[in-house]
Amino acid sequence: MNAVSIGPFAFDVERLAAILGIGVFLALASLLSSRADSRLGPWSTMTLVLGLIGARAGHVLPHLESFLAEPWRILAFWQGGFSASGALAGVLISTVVLLRKSPRLLPWAGITLAVGAVAWLSTLAVLGSSGEIAAPDTRLVTLDGRSIALSERAGRPLVINLWASWCPPCRREMPMMAEMARSHPQIDFVFANQGEATDRVADYLADAGIVIETAIVDQTSLLSRHYAAPGLPATLFIHPDGTLAASHLGEISRESLSEQISRIATPLAEKDI
Repeated sequence: MNAVSIGPFAFDVERLAAILGIGVFLALASLLSSRADSRLGPWSTMTLVLGLIGARAGHVLPHLESFLAEPWRILAFWQGGFSASGALAGVLISTVVLLRKSPRLLPWAGITLAVGAVAWLSTLAVLGSSGEIAAPDTRLVTLDGRSIALSERAGRPLVINLWASWCPPCRREMPMMAEMARSHPQIDFVFANQGEATDRVADYLADAGIVIETAIVDQTSLLSRHYAAPGLPATLFIHPDGTLAASHLGEISRESLSEQISRIATPLAEKDI
């Protein structure tokens, strides 16, 4: 999957690229603020704030009805859900303000934005391609005693959630994911516990009142190794042909999950047109 670990921290490549791009942008703006014009400092801060607000708003607004049911989730940025076009709109607003107040600073501002964008895109180019990963042939045992191989489930879109009962984000997202699995019968959902004993998995699900159709007990964490998932929870979106379409590291929102489900539900032939 498109994720990397740095010491004890694990990041989606897209999130890491954004962090690095923002860091380079702010560092260069700070340097130029001390060497060229002090007004670049406040402008860079305004650009960051408006860019982040725009990125989040660009995700929330298309799903406003869903967010209004739980308004606090608008601020749950750790679940992901940002819009590149929304971020661009925020940056453009900040740049227009700068152009009106201090047009002479526009070239310096353009340099900082360009260098930050290069850092972001370069990180994506270097780390963002993991190739087509096929589902493993290894047979795994489900909580109810069945033996399945994910490679044999080709023909239908598949969502795999890698989780553990000791993982707080896993526990937070699982009731929502179980509900989404029930409401999307056209998509196969597999909840693959990583590294825990069968009794522990069964007891946790029973105590939490979570009912899921297919729960795998992956005591050796084979799936985490196969898909190179550096942390939990991790959600994998599999094309009907069995290849990895996308991945999400960390807690996922209902809206982001819905977007990815829509993408893998689209037949590959239509997707390629």
